[in-house]
Amino acid sequence: MSEENKRIVRDYFQELDRGRTTPLHLCTDDYRFHPAGLPSMDRQGVKEFGDAFFAGMPDLRHPLVELIADGDLVALRCRYEGTHDGELMGVPASGRRVSAVGIGVMRVEAGRIAEFWVSPDRLTIMQQIGALPS
Repeated sequence: MSEENKRIVRDYFQELDRGRTTPLHLCTDDYRFHPAGLPSMDRQGVKEFGDAFFAGMPDLRHPLVELIADGDLVALRCRYEGTHDGELMGVPASGRRVSAVGIGVMRVEAGRIAEFWVSPDRLTIMQQIGALPS
C-alpha cells in the first residue's frame, strides 16, 4: 500500500507540472488543501490558488526530493523552481529565478488524494522575487 500511495503522489506532481493546473481528477470529491498560514481550501479554492501560482511562474516545477509513506499518509519534500514572469502574491514580475523547498503530507484514500498539508518556504520565495530583503 505504501509504494502505491507514493506512486499516486508522484503522479499528482507530474500531472501538476505538465498540466499547469491542479490535477483534481486525482483527488477525492471532498479534497481539502491545507497550506500553512492560510485557510484550508476545497477543490475550487485550490484550483484558483494553483492557477495564481502558475500565472506568476509559468514554468513552475515541483521536483520531488523525497517521499516517505506510512499507511494512508505520504510525507514529501519537494522544490519550487521557476521564473517569476507574472504577478505573484501581489508582486509584479521580476524575471528572477526561484528555487525554494517545501514539505508536506498527503493523505491517500481509495487511490486518490484526499488531503494535502503543505508548508512552502514562502520567505525564500518572497526574497528571491524581490518582495523582501535577503
